[in-house]
Amino acid sequence: MKPRLLILLNRLSIGGPASNTLPLAAALQNQFEVLLVAGNPLPDEQSALYLLDKYKGFQTIIVPEIKRAVQPIQDVRTYKKILQIIRDFKPQVVHTHGAKPGFLGRLAAAKCKVPVIVHTYHGHVFKSYFSSFVSGMIIRTERMLAKKSHLLIAINEQLQKELIHDFKIADESKVLLNRLGIDADIFKDEEDILRKKFRSEFNISDDVVVVAIVGRLVKIKQHHFFMDVADTLIKKEDCKKRYCFFIVGDGEEYARLEEKSESLGHRILKKNCRAVGEFDVAFTSWRKDIDCVMAGIDILLMTSLNEGTPVAILEAMAAAKPIVSTPVGGIPELIKTADCGFISNEKNEMVKQIELLAASNQLREEKGVHGRKFVKAHLTIERQSDELSQYYFKVLREPKKQRINKL
Repeated sequence: MKPRLLILLNRLSIGGPASNTLPLAAALQNQFEVLLVAGNPLPDEQSALYLLDKYKGFQTIIVPEIKRAVQPIQDVRTYKKILQIIRDFKPQVVHTHGAKPGFLGRLAAAKCKVPVIVHTYHGHVFKSYFSSFVSGMIIRTERMLAKKSHLLIAINEQLQKELIHDFKIADESKVLLNRLGIDADIFKDEEDILRKKFRSEFNISDDVVVVAIVGRLVKIKQHHFFMDVADTLIKKEDCKKRYCFFIVGDGEEYARLEEKSESLGHRILKKNCRAVGEFDVAFTSWRKDIDCVMAGIDILLMTSLNEGTPVAILEAMAAAKPIVSTPVGGIPELIKTADCGFISNEKNEMVKQIELLAASNQLREEKGVHGRKFVKAHLTIERQSDELSQYYFKVLREPKKQRINKL
């Protein structure tokens, strides 16, 4: 009989960990009986429930009470619900993803004396999100939760280093590396069918260079910085290329970004509007057809202040698209190792990097091919699943006393 694995996820929403965790849950079924427990998307997010039609076989329970905000009374109710699910399912492994599931799920799993408790950090909020006081409270809470975890998973080397050395969440024996994986074949477009479909939808000719950012419209992603880069390129007098900038995603910053774009004099395509004539900046809201989006663009531009390893980066690599990004989280590690783009923190340098890529089809293709080859060789879902399974089984095989000593 297969051991039982309970995966607890914050939200089934597009653009978050769900796009990696669901295919991972499907792959882990080879060695585990899997139950996925997840919350609903936020109001400004789009549901990823449709992915359950694609990645099948495991059980799913939706717990609407899982909320992002701290709500003490609601959180106690959610904790009790998770506690009951664990008692009913009797998992050998509980693996949590996201801050709230990581808090409530690990407490409940420890209460139920689950043999193996694992938490994945897809990033962290220890800096750039909150005041130093709040950040300090979060760090102390995570150190306490680490003592209730057998393993902590970092999705890139930079994050692993920060968890161990910078924020001292746990020592290196407990913090292991498990890079995200992706199904690269989804993004294969050898006949340019998806590319033509996307560009036809927006009436974009082949000679226009499409630059996109993908993700939630929140301050930490620095879409205003993206807009500044876009504005410089749109208004360059000596520009030999016409650019079109896509903001894919939605969130609390939408109205401010639209207002800023209008104030800069851009021709805007607003979300949920049909493309009629030329435009400079397009707001698309969330898109389920991310394979089509990645096929249709020419360059992915990421401007975040803080990241783990954004799935959008892996998707661009799988679609053989070059990347220009700020040097945060695991992005520099990926771009440098795969040689699939450029990194910079400075607007004018980013502009030059985009111009360099825009001027040369050959350079864009070379960087794109490098990224796709790297993903297929090193960042598959199968590799991620196999590695994670080995971690689970290693702890499961340890004597009970040794497992207890890890806590």
